[in-house]
This record gives sequence, C-alpha cells and structure tokens, in this order.
Amino acid sequence: MRHFLASRPAELPALLDHWVATGVITPEQAARMRADLGAMRPRTLTVLPTPTPTSTPAPAPVVAPAERRQASIAIEALGYLGSLMIVIASVLLASQYWDDLSAAGHLVVVGAAAVLLLGAGFAVPARLGEAAVRMHAALWIGATLSTAGFLGILGDEVLGWYDADLALLVFAGTTALAAVLWWQLPTVVQQAPVVVGLAGVAGAAAAQLEVDHLPGIAVWGVGAIWFLLGWGRVVRPRWAALLFGGIAVIVGPGMTMPADGGIVLALATITALLCLAVLARDLLILAVGAWGALQFLPIAINEWFPGELAAAVVLLVVGGLLVVGAVWIARRRTGGSATAQRRAYTVPAGAALISSACVAAGVTAVILAWGLT
Repeated sequence: MRHFLASRPAELPALLDHWVATGVITPEQAARMRADLGAMRPRTLTVLPTPTPTSTPAPAPVVAPAERRQASIAIEALGYLGSLMIVIASVLLASQYWDDLSAAGHLVVVGAAAVLLLGAGFAVPARLGEAAVRMHAALWIGATLSTAGFLGILGDEVLGWYDADLALLVFAGTTALAAVLWWQLPTVVQQAPVVVGLAGVAGAAAAQLEVDHLPGIAVWGVGAIWFLLGWGRVVRPRWAALLFGGIAVIVGPGMTMPADGGIVLALATITALLCLAVLARDLLILAVGAWGALQFLPIAINEWFPGELAAAVVLLVVGGLLVVGAVWIARRRTGGSATAQRRAYTVPAGAALISSACVAAGVTAVILAWGLT
C-alpha cells in the first residue's frame, strides 16, 4: 500500500497527458489536476517509510503552493513581456527597413515572428497549470496573426493576388492553423480565430461569384451553423459557441445592407434570437439579439418607414420589450431553474449536426443559384 501511494503521484502526469490526448479530459482540467497534485504531494510523502541516513539521500525541500503560484505568475509575466517585445521588434524592423527589403525579406521577418511564437507556445510546460493555458493561448494567438500577415505578403507581393483571391488565401491558411491549435488547446481564446477564419473563408469563396450580397449570406450561414453546434453542445464551451455564432449571424446580414432581402434576413434572425433567449432564459443570447436590433432597426425604419416619428416609436417599443424580457429572465434565473430551463431547450448532438448540415446545404444552394444566374 505504501509503495502504491508513493508511486502513484509519479504516474499521474503521464496518465493526465494520455487522458488529454484521448479526449477524456480537457487541457484546462488537466492543468488544474496538476496544480492540485502539486499541492497534495507534501501530504502524500508522509506515508513513505522513514529514510535511513545511509541508504537514502536527504529529501529535496518542498515548495509551498503559494511560492509555486508566485513563480508561475512571474514566468507568465515574462512570457507576455517577451511576446510583446517580439511584436514591437517586428514592427520597428518593418517601419524602418520595410521599403529596403525584398519580398523574401518581408516574408522572413513576419514568418520568423510566427515560427518563434508558435514554438514558444509548444514549449510552455504544462506543469504551470492555468498559467500555462493562458500562455499557450496568448502565444498562439500571436502566431495566428503573424501567419495571417505572412500569407497576406505572400499573396500580394509574390503571387500578385488581390481582393477575393487574396482574402481566400489568408483566411484559408490562417483557419487551418487556428483549427490545429484549437484542437491542441480547446479554449475560448483559440475558438475565436477558428470562427472568424471560417466566416472569412465562406465570405471570400462567395465573393468569387462577384455578387455584392453573397458574402454576407455566407457569413450568416457560418454563424448559424456554429450557433446550432453550440446549442447542441457539439462545440464547447457552449456559451462561447453561442456568442461567436450569434455575432456572426448579426454581422452577416450587415454586409448586405441596405438591400431589402438583407433587412428581412436580419430582422428574422433578431426575432429568432430574442424568442430563443426568452424561452431558454438566456441573458447572453438576449444581449446578442438586442445588439442586432440596435444595429438593424434604424436601417429598416429609414428604408421602409422614413420619418423621425416612426423611428422613435419603433425604437421605444422595442427597447421597452427588451427591458421587460431582461427583467423577466433575471427574475426566473434563481437556483438551478435557469440551468434546467437551458437544458430543456438544448437539442441532441445528432439533431444539431443534421440541422447544421441542412443550413449549410441551403445557404450553399442559395449562393450558387443567385451567383450563377
């Protein structure tokens, strides 16, 4: 028994790495477990046999949890400072010598920054716990942005691409990297560039058909799919998927303004979000829908009902309804009722996947039919 207790802590890090790799637990959970394991090791050592002076060396000093946290914070701060210095150095080099460098030189400067930030993210030790997760996210976001700059320079200065072709290259390459990093570290910070990249790829691909409103419809489709995947808990964390998908379904119709079809799509989307927020008692979705209403209601009123009085009346009514809805949701979010209500309106993962496929097929059909006619 003593041998089991003594050897188990040494085996746990390898077990945690295996569980993260197989998807049993998330990297954040593994990081918290490692931090808790470090705090428990002093207590575990008390069950070991008392070492004899002749056979066992003196034990290493035990680092207190508070000292370990302070060390993690210091390392994290140094990592952020170093990343900032890399960005500043790249900007200084670009501003002072950019015109003197060739296209290959431009690629080397930006590419080196991307590789350095990417490698530094992989080199961060997982034993730092939550600090390691934050450092991974910050370094890899910097690497993703640098990769976008690298691809932009490659397409513009080397390949001679522009507009939709250049945008498709930048978004496609950046999304591929962001997706790999999100698979390695499934956090909210890593999920954001994946959604932005997918929306950019869809919009740039639709722009190839050279019809003004199609990129907005494509972005709306990506947002709707992501929202559905989050609603069915296929993509997690759920709240982040709902937030990013909700923003995309608002931004997409905004790219079609002031076309009547775009206004109809925007108002229908806002109505669906607000109704869903009230049914599920979800203040996050209500906030996204309210933001969309603030964006598009004035445009719809000016296009369909010109006049200051009509705009004021509509905004007053909608604003009052939003306040009533927020208060109604807040008064019923007591105890576990709100969580139970959200679960009641959560669709199964299979239904979410089927719905997402239907949205993707429908949006693709509309874009092709409109763009090829």
